[in-house]
Formats: sequence, C-alpha cells, structure tokens
Amino acid sequence: MVDGPEPVRGGRVGVLPGSFNPPTAAHLELARAARRRFELDTVAFSLSSVIVDKERVEGLCREDRLLLLALLTADDPWAAVVVVNRGLYSEQAPACSTCFGGDADLRFIVGMDKVLQIFDPRYYEDRDAALDTLFAHVRLIAANREDWGDEALRALLDRPENARYRDRVQPLTLSPHLRDQSSSAVRRGVEGGEPAGDAVAPAVREFIEATGAYREPYELRLAALDTLYTVRLWAEEQVALDALLARAEGPGQTGGSLRELLLTPMSSEDIKAGLEALGLARSRA
Repeated sequence: MVDGPEPVRGGRVGVLPGSFNPPTAAHLELARAARRRFELDTVAFSLSSVIVDKERVEGLCREDRLLLLALLTADDPWAAVVVVNRGLYSEQAPACSTCFGGDADLRFIVGMDKVLQIFDPRYYEDRDAALDTLFAHVRLIAANREDWGDEALRALLDRPENARYRDRVQPLTLSPHLRDQSSSAVRRGVEGGEPAGDAVAPAVREFIEATGAYREPYELRLAALDTLYTVRLWAEEQVALDALLARAEGPGQTGGSLRELLLTPMSSEDIKAGLEALGLARSRA
C-alpha cells in the first residue's frame, strides 16, 4: 500500500525502510540527504509489518507510526509512505518494483548496520539467490552508522563472496550528529522521563507528550484502539477518540467504568451499549 500526494510511477525512487518507532529527525534528514545526493524524484518511507530481528515491536502501534509518517510527509511532494508485509529486503524489492513501475530506478536507503545484515548468510536459506533477487531490482544507498562508515563498507564488499555486488551499493556520508541518532535512544529517554527534544520533529514530540507514548498512559490508548477496531465502522461515526481517552484517564466512577470496558473482552454489541450508556456515542452525547 502506498500513500502520497500523487501516484508514484517510474523515476528515481528511494525506499527508506524502518520501524519508525518513533520516526526521528535523523530519518527525515537521511531521506533529504539521499534525495539531494542521488537526485531522487521520490523517497518512500517504508513501514513493514514484519521487521527482521524485531518480531516483537514494543512502543507505538503500527497505526500510530503510520499516522506520524503521514503527518511528517504531508507537505513534501517528493515523499510517500509505503506499507509492506515482508521482512527481508530481497522479498520487499520485487514488490516495490511492481508497485512503483517496472522502469523505476529503485534505491533502498539503509544504514550500515542493515547492510551488514543484508549480506549475512544466517538470514537466508540461499544467500546468493536472495541477493541476486534483491540486486536485480534495487541498488543500496548505505549511510554511515555509528563507527561503521566507508572503510567498513569497502572491506565488506571486497570479500570474494560479495565482490560481484560491489557496483550495486553506494555510500552516503551523514553528518556526525545524525549518524548516532536512533529511535531506540528516543524511546529509552522518554521511558526514563526525559523529553524527546530535537531528536524528533515537533509533530512527533507533541504526539508523544499528548498520548503518553512509551509510558503507562499509552497502554490505555492501545486498549481503546483495540476496542474501537471491533466496532470500527460504527465508531468512526459515533465515537470521538480524544473525548473517550480524556474520560478514561479521568477520576471517578465514569472513568473507572470506561477503563473496565476498554480492558475487558466483550462482544461488539456490548461495546456499543457500554459506550452509549456512558454518553460517549455522539447520538447519545
């Protein structure tokens, strides 16, 4: 699935995969740097429902990560958001090629840690066959990451088993202040009570503060989303999520009753009846 201001067909397309948990300022600057350096027409932020080595993703749910990506790219005509259901890049590449048009010049924008993973045989039943598939569709833009830079990339590609892919991997040097930024560092800081600060864009910072993301209050938001998804067509017309969460976080019997409703498995009809009884359906508000 692709979202953007205009359909993307052909041209030079950079695909920036990640879990974006949360999307950081470094993600945005990496996209912009790759776009400038390689004259890309489009950069697609690619969120996979399957993340290699991260089968259990904690923190923001996928829907909220998509929401933040949509907010961050809304004003950039060169940006798009992609959702894929494959983990390995060798599996994502053919799908992206079909999605963006067979004549698109595709580049996957990745950090050096991911390049090492891509060439690691333990992720494949047949590494060379998988890499042949990957590099038949895309080239890699490899950004320096922490202590891994151009020298490490050259050493990796000089290995006999990797040499034939050398011309399919291009380095991208980032500013020192960007190469060490990570979503995990933001999460750890927020969990420890520190503000996200300039590591994220203002829209992401406001979302984290408003929802209690990476802290206990966010669990209530997840419970609300799970509950409303059960009755999603009805809820889209009848329930204001912000009002529901404000009531659920409040004191008193109503707040307690609503928290119990959100945290207790029940049928669709019981959910509707419960929300109506609490005055949270618009027709009863």
